[in-house]
Amino acid sequence: MQFEEATNQFQTLLSSIRQSDIEKFLVWSKQTINGVLDDLSEGDNADVVINSIREGIRQSLPLEGMTETEHIVKPTHGPNADCNPATTVHVDAFLYDEDTIDEMVEEGTMSRNYCVNCLSKQVKPLTFITHSASLPQIKFMFQYLLEDLRNKTVLDVGSRTGAVLYGAYLYSEASSVIGVELDPTFCQLQNNIIQQYDMADRIKIVHSDIMQQAELLQTSDVVILNNVFEFFMDANQQLKLWKSMSDNIRKKDTIIITIPGIEESLSRIQAPIDLGSWIRPIDISQLKEQAVLKYFKDIEDSDLDDIHMYQVL
Repeated sequence: MQFEEATNQFQTLLSSIRQSDIEKFLVWSKQTINGVLDDLSEGDNADVVINSIREGIRQSLPLEGMTETEHIVKPTHGPNADCNPATTVHVDAFLYDEDTIDEMVEEGTMSRNYCVNCLSKQVKPLTFITHSASLPQIKFMFQYLLEDLRNKTVLDVGSRTGAVLYGAYLYSEASSVIGVELDPTFCQLQNNIIQQYDMADRIKIVHSDIMQQAELLQTSDVVILNNVFEFFMDANQQLKLWKSMSDNIRKKDTIIITIPGIEESLSRIQAPIDLGSWIRPIDISQLKEQAVLKYFKDIEDSDLDDIHMYQVL
């Protein structure tokens, strides 16, 4: 049965159910669907490997997923400008998903709130910030957005722990996966993982400032930018880097995937870049709707809306 025929039959079935039983049927359907999706994911070797990688990295980094050689800059523009360092928690979304955080809160090793007045019951939620894509976001990129990457080069700008790189290796057939990372500790960590899991045949780490890697920007088929600049440099530096992006990512049909959208990133720093002559947004809303059902038991937990995709003109 084809997809269209299946959906038509499902709609017909819904219309034939007694009004008083529709809610009961839909609850049963949701439970059944979740069970089927769990069965589909069981035994997936890629998932087994990437979860093993995540566990290994957790043991190598402090809880906040930061390194001593990393420099964090508080944003002065945009929605994150109100991030108070005293009440902002950096939690790597690749390493710690919501279920893991909930477990840690229950164990008392992490809190979601802070006390306004010590020893009082006046509490406010902490602000959680991540500098890595979550595992569902990574799967969405390579299982839905970038289905055929044979003979293609994927470039991750600011690869940190290597989350996107491992995802590209395990969930796609990209022939070359390159991570550019300025922090030496993260470069060493990534190289250790690549050697441990025999991924050096397709993954390469470049310890460099992306401003010095114009050729990579010019020749890559897919460029991924996950919240790369906002928390790591001031507005003037961000302007220079976005100018470099727009000057060098010019190969026709190159795909750019960003978190958040390029429009939002540029508006924060009032960057005078003409997006209309550089890129066009790709509508991925339907793909998101499909992926949310697969990756999230509760639609409200989805972080896929943060992902944006563009094609170079």
